[in-house]
Amino acid sequence: RAAAWAAGRPAAPEPSAEAGRRLSQAPPQCNGATDGFPVKGVQYVPHLVGEPYPHPESDAWGYYTKAYGSVHKRDLPIISAAGANTLSLRAWPTGGSGRERAGFFQEMRDAGICNVIPSFHAAKYYADMLLEGLDEPRTDPRSPLAVDFARFGASVDQALLGGVKMVAWTVDLSLDLETLLPMVGGSCDFSKVNEDPSFAKYMKLMHAIQDWVYPALGFPGDSVAPALQSVPFLVPLDVSRASWTEPAFQQKLNTLLTCMSTPFNLGGWSSLFTTGSTRWLLSFSLPINHKITYGFKHQLSNLTQSLGMHPEHGGRALVMVGDQALKRGSGNPINSVNLAEDPSVDNARYQDPFKDYEAVRQTSGNLDGFIYDEWADDWDRGSRGPFFLATKTLAKMKDPCADGGRFSHDVHSCSRIVGHDGPIFPEFFGLSAISSQTLRHCVHPRFSDVLFGGAPLGAYAPGMTCTFMTPALGAMLLSGGLVAAVAFIQTSRLMGTWCCRGRRAPEFKEDNNVQDVKPTYGWDDSHEVRVGYVRIAPRHAQLQGEHQIELSSRRLRSNEEAGWWLWTHVSAQMDILEKQVEAELSAMQARKERAVQRPNASQKLSNSEEDVCVSGAMQVIHRRTLEGFAAWCLYVAGGNRCGGGPDGSELRRCAQAIEENVGREDARLFAEALLLRVMESLGEQILQCPERLSWLLFNIFQEAGGLEDCGPATFSIDFEELQDGLHQMHLHTNPYVRRRMPNGRRELGLNFDDINESGIQCREGVAKTYKEPASIMVVIDFFLCYRVPIMLKMYTLAISGYIYLGSGWGDDITTKHNGGFFEPKWLRMNYLQTTALLDAAVWAGLEAVLVCYVAWQRGPSLGRRSPGIPGLRWLLEHLFNCAVSALGFIWVLTARSLLRKPWGCAQSDDGDCVDPRSDDIVGKLQITAIYWACRVVILVAMNCKTVPIFIYGTPDKKVRKESGRGFFKNWALDMRVNVAWLCMLATCSVMEVTFLLPTMRGLDWSTTCGLDVLGDFTGLPSQEGACSERDHLLTFGCVSCVSSVSAGWALVLFGSLVDIYFVFYVASAVVGGVMGHKRHLNDLKNTSLPVDLREHQGKEAQLFERTFGPGWQQVWRVMVRGLASESLISPKQAAWLLQAAGISMDGEAPLTHREKKQKPIHLTRFPALAAERLAFFFQSLKWVDSNIQEAATDTLTGAHFDPGSVPSLTQIIPAFNEVVIPCVEFLRAGAETEDANNMSPDDNPGLGDMTLPPRGDGVNSNLAFMISQF
Repeated sequence: RAAAWAAGRPAAPEPSAEAGRRLSQAPPQCNGATDGFPVKGVQYVPHLVGEPYPHPESDAWGYYTKAYGSVHKRDLPIISAAGANTLSLRAWPTGGSGRERAGFFQEMRDAGICNVIPSFHAAKYYADMLLEGLDEPRTDPRSPLAVDFARFGASVDQALLGGVKMVAWTVDLSLDLETLLPMVGGSCDFSKVNEDPSFAKYMKLMHAIQDWVYPALGFPGDSVAPALQSVPFLVPLDVSRASWTEPAFQQKLNTLLTCMSTPFNLGGWSSLFTTGSTRWLLSFSLPINHKITYGFKHQLSNLTQSLGMHPEHGGRALVMVGDQALKRGSGNPINSVNLAEDPSVDNARYQDPFKDYEAVRQTSGNLDGFIYDEWADDWDRGSRGPFFLATKTLAKMKDPCADGGRFSHDVHSCSRIVGHDGPIFPEFFGLSAISSQTLRHCVHPRFSDVLFGGAPLGAYAPGMTCTFMTPALGAMLLSGGLVAAVAFIQTSRLMGTWCCRGRRAPEFKEDNNVQDVKPTYGWDDSHEVRVGYVRIAPRHAQLQGEHQIELSSRRLRSNEEAGWWLWTHVSAQMDILEKQVEAELSAMQARKERAVQRPNASQKLSNSEEDVCVSGAMQVIHRRTLEGFAAWCLYVAGGNRCGGGPDGSELRRCAQAIEENVGREDARLFAEALLLRVMESLGEQILQCPERLSWLLFNIFQEAGGLEDCGPATFSIDFEELQDGLHQMHLHTNPYVRRRMPNGRRELGLNFDDINESGIQCREGVAKTYKEPASIMVVIDFFLCYRVPIMLKMYTLAISGYIYLGSGWGDDITTKHNGGFFEPKWLRMNYLQTTALLDAAVWAGLEAVLVCYVAWQRGPSLGRRSPGIPGLRWLLEHLFNCAVSALGFIWVLTARSLLRKPWGCAQSDDGDCVDPRSDDIVGKLQITAIYWACRVVILVAMNCKTVPIFIYGTPDKKVRKESGRGFFKNWALDMRVNVAWLCMLATCSVMEVTFLLPTMRGLDWSTTCGLDVLGDFTGLPSQEGACSERDHLLTFGCVSCVSSVSAGWALVLFGSLVDIYFVFYVASAVVGGVMGHKRHLNDLKNTSLPVDLREHQGKEAQLFERTFGPGWQQVWRVMVRGLASESLISPKQAAWLLQAAGISMDGEAPLTHREKKQKPIHLTRFPALAAERLAFFFQSLKWVDSNIQEAATDTLTGAHFDPGSVPSLTQIIPAFNEVVIPCVEFLRAGAETEDANNMSPDDNPGLGDMTLPPRGDGVNSNLAFMISQF
């Protein structure tokens, strides 16, 4: 088949022109003899920087497929020019077709390398024996080993090698001489090598492979791999693993080779060499000075003599040599090692082993080839040899290097000793060095002469060659198309969600018999809906009407239970609301009495007057109760929505009906206020979500005919809809994890913010509206939320750095002769441009990340209006800032004028040290100045907030002006605050200039480490250091220097961020002390000062009257009674305090002249706690008095004081699933001793954790306890 294929194959195509690399344009010619021997080869693996070393148990890697095609085209011509005619290849994947490697074999032919030695991945199946604890491999026809080897034999068929000839084959597994040599005796019979389990496993694996290639019975056609029968099998043996400290080392090694070559019937250990073509593949690793520490020529000569003793079995061998590209240091042999780029040194180092091999081959005549180990450095090779070792454990078989890494070229680690204390570093065994430059992979040959002969390379001068590893064009187009499609779909979906959510009108079903199923909110929809009614009947006749409240629920068991449940809440809330109306009515009556100057009279109102007052009181309570609902209506009506949601005009009418409720029926006002209170009570924890309550209340009002309807109304409350969200929270509250909910969807956990925002977004059901950040997103969220103060602090540091460059407090080259503050030179001029570039890059990145982050975080709410959801204006603002920052970066970068400051200008700025840019400072810095001006304008415009966000009730400008808070006062207050912050930031700048920055004097990457990565941007001159040479970038000295300097500057940066914290609190303490002294807080609790409450005479009495109005004596009476009720003063002391103000304890009759004992009060004669309280009160009055604007309106007992501004009391609402109405069993329980312990769940005593609360106190029943509380 091979002859037929060779006779009919087409002529080889001419090679493509490659500048500087092809030796000639003539058709390629094969190097050396075409029959394969002697071999002049290179072990070729296209290594890449950072590529991990394959594990023995892993599948083979596709080093010779199209993915590495550009690397093959780069390397093979150089290998051919070095004189090689054969490539020794690592094991390749046996799956798939041979066409995957056709391009590689064609590249070999084009380069003139026509011979190949493939390897079978036998180490994988030895590792499988170790993992599974087997003593021998599985060899049945369907076993992975048998299938894989059969595929390997088929893949090396001559028809699939593309004109390249297989001259031999081998495996990637060798015996471990370090373990076996101590077991070798004087002869095969007196050795214990056969007792070693790893040796036994290795031999069984090798014999199984040999039996498949050379069947013991039958004909050659019965072979699993007939292509392997015609070429020699190379048995690998890593000779460098032999320890020279072993007694009789050379003799034992010769004995092992002899016994391994001798078949079983002649007293040997194996049948691997029964076929005359089988040869040894001996691997050597040479130390730096191998002629002294190793003696390679002598060792090879001894081994060939031993092999020549039995030429019929294993008497021939191939040699593989690895020589490291390191040079000796000045002291010890390995005092300092580095890449030896001197071609004269490397040529001799690589050519000497071949010359020694040639001398031994001519003498012994039994060596058939020389192979270099290996073509390129392997950065993750560690201390490994070219083959995996047959060891006892898989961990030792991997032989990892703990001190090294695949991203570092390990010089001071990952080594082992060979010969007489000769260290080797296998990561430097490559004939060429490899490196990476951005996306390119580069190779640099370490030789300039032909390795197999010594002649110059000619056209192949040593130099670095780089190439891109590009995948197949089809794969690139497919990947790009998929990415573009996904990006388009996601962008379209995002824009559609953002702008047009809810645009489509709901589709109505044509079948009138089919009705929409109302959501059950997590409860079983098979339960019947139960309905209960309660008529609103307050005690006051004027508030009574025909209105009623309806409660529907699937959770309750009967209509009666629904009615009873509703009645308990309605009756309680109705009593509370009536009391508030009565309190407001009393306040209005008191205000009317003060208005007609009857402070001490009590005249009963007429029926008509009382009706008017009741209406007024009800209107005030109605507005106060529903003011949040009115604010919700105005906010929702003010949003421009794409569609859906309530009508804006209807929302505005609802808000107007609440704010202008004069003239509406009192009973209807009472019913509307009561409805909200009942919803809050029934909703339990939904009280924490007022926006959700407002949305449900609006729907109830609409179902009842709206707020304009004055007739009898029924307000229907859906219990499950009201508590929608609580059931979901009860099931799943983790906002970071998705869990399948009763509706069948996998959703994130809800919280009260989601429920509340669902109300303001007018969602029919509760849904997740916000994605909580986790992991790295928390860090991003933090920096995005505080980006403005962080950047302001960075600007402070930037100003400090600018000042520091001319302060002279650092080293001379950095902080001297850089011009004045307004006439920058050298480093200061560079600094202004560099900080502008850095600022533009930071803001462009921040804004881009902000837009993407907000789109992710608020994605569920995009297209809806609620606080915190970005709109189109927000998006345009931040995209504008991002675009301006990016354009500013490009503009400043293209117009930059950067110069380095010479070292000679550290002490002078005259003569040659005059900055050539100083003649045109304005022209050089014009673009930079424009950028900074734009940055200030954009920063102020985008972040200057004059009103709080979404806070209703803030007085408008007209109200503030009428109360004395006009524009000038607000402006003056803002200016004081801004000046205070500027002073604090200036203090931070002083600290940074004088303390923080000088700590890094002379410490930077360029001056300290010689790492000149910033180039002209800093303006510092270049300096020699640990990182000056490119080869030294990953050395310990460079890395430690750069990391130390970076850590120091990181501390300076962190210190500049937190120094404002200390400055702020120091300033707060100082300013607070001054303000406290100004407000006379020094004597705040000084009880030694007398208190004079004589009417119209005493200083404290006048202060009291100015603060609380003409009724200040009644306030004083309440205060004294409070002290007496708390037992802080005695009744007699209370009477004395009241007499000092000219009033009595009961207040019924005025005091006579004899009873008026008005004298100053000495607080030291009263109990300490009461005295301190009174002293604090009168000292506080001084500051309160200074803020009184109008006595008639601002004082508590003033004639025109409005008590309606006093807020209502807080309601106590039960929690979700809390027992509101206890059952009989609960009331009777609690008296037993065991009832005081925690209970087991599900009423199973003794099972599970005791996580339920106790039933009672173990002494009294729960009923007795509740009675005791009332």
